[in-house]
Amino acid sequence: MVAFPRAEEEIEVLRRFLSHLDAPGVQGDSVSENARAQAESYLARLEAPVRIAVVGLARAGKSSLVNLLVGEAVIPTKARQSVMPAVILRHSDAYRTTAGWWDREEKVFDGVAMDAALSEAPDIVTVGIDCEVLRDVWLMDLSDLEDSGAQANALFVLNRLADMIVWCTNAEDPWTSEERHLWGMVPKTVQRRAILAMTHSDHLSAGTLTPTLERLEATVGAAFRKVLPLSTTEAWRALQGDATQPERVWAASGIEPFMIAMMELAIECRKTELEKVRKGMEQHLGPLLPQLPQVEDTAPAPEPRPAEPRIVSPRVPEVAPVPSSPPRVAPEPVAPVHAASEALPVSPSLAAWKRRMAGLVDSLRTGIVEEDGAFLAAAQDAVSLFLGDLAAMDAASAEIAWIQNEFERAQDLLILMQYEVDPANAETAALLLAQLTDALAHPVSAAA
Repeated sequence: MVAFPRAEEEIEVLRRFLSHLDAPGVQGDSVSENARAQAESYLARLEAPVRIAVVGLARAGKSSLVNLLVGEAVIPTKARQSVMPAVILRHSDAYRTTAGWWDREEKVFDGVAMDAALSEAPDIVTVGIDCEVLRDVWLMDLSDLEDSGAQANALFVLNRLADMIVWCTNAEDPWTSEERHLWGMVPKTVQRRAILAMTHSDHLSAGTLTPTLERLEATVGAAFRKVLPLSTTEAWRALQGDATQPERVWAASGIEPFMIAMMELAIECRKTELEKVRKGMEQHLGPLLPQLPQVEDTAPAPEPRPAEPRIVSPRVPEVAPVPSSPPRVAPEPVAPVHAASEALPVSPSLAAWKRRMAGLVDSLRTGIVEEDGAFLAAAQDAVSLFLGDLAAMDAASAEIAWIQNEFERAQDLLILMQYEVDPANAETAALLLAQLTDALAHPVSAAA
């Protein structure tokens, strides 16, 4: 497997740059302060892991798959009477479990203490364990997606945190109409980086497995990067040594090709992020980097890396808790884009936004979109697609960063409004789209 992309050099440069700006006697100006904001943003992106959301309906084997990937039974897999909040597994040298809430202080438990954390009815649970895989990725178990009470929170977490997605579908009844409906709520930017795991494949006979897989591949088309059958039960038996021939059972479970595909997609996400940061550092920090004082290198020479280096990444920051029932938040007016040193470059993404807005208006005029819920979903899709277009742009500037923040904020609001019964939401969403369009079409100078 290809090694995870390294970013230690860029992280060290960014930390030194920020330390230099904070040093006594260093005079700040608008250029350096803009560079500071960029550097802080780049550092946060490089220090974050690739965040993998494991999603699916009940009994699709999501929690079992997450447990298998870390080699420990961390998340309960038995049927529950209460709704399970989002559970995030991350690397930690010391085992600990954190129950978090949106509006109050978190509570920390020593060790893997899921029962104790869940008894507190938290909005989100974070479990830190010493697992090599988690040095580079977070694994996020989003259970109970079909539960109306938990759905808003799960989709909010998915929109705000996920870099890629693993969707688990039960081989005995794969890709149901309910799954297709829920898939339509997933942000388009995340849909582009998704794997479909056909779980419980051991429940199918040898004669029905291949035809079922072929039908599933034909049904989902190009919606997923890969469609892979696997049996977490068989893989777990092999991992625990409960099988007579564990190597053979492990190979037959399908977990090996799945893990390879998952990590390859995570590496692709990381490479894309690292390339964007490097371009931004060259453009915005390059002229200021020569001002950094030279640091004498007294550290011993690093040992040569092996041909197959182990997966290692920078430290993983703490995650802010996400509400199980996000509060009603009224959208603030979107301010005009400030064109400080350069305006937002003309690109196909802007033209695509205008086409989407025109298409949405036409859908309303012709009656294709009639209900408020359908309009809110279409508005969210348009915003999510534009965010994906921005992510693919080569240009990096404060203006693009500002626009991205505004569209992300709008996306969050549109998600929340889809799960609120408020007749004014459709009108609010229309106003929000108009403000975003106006902000893109009429940038003003920073002095305005």
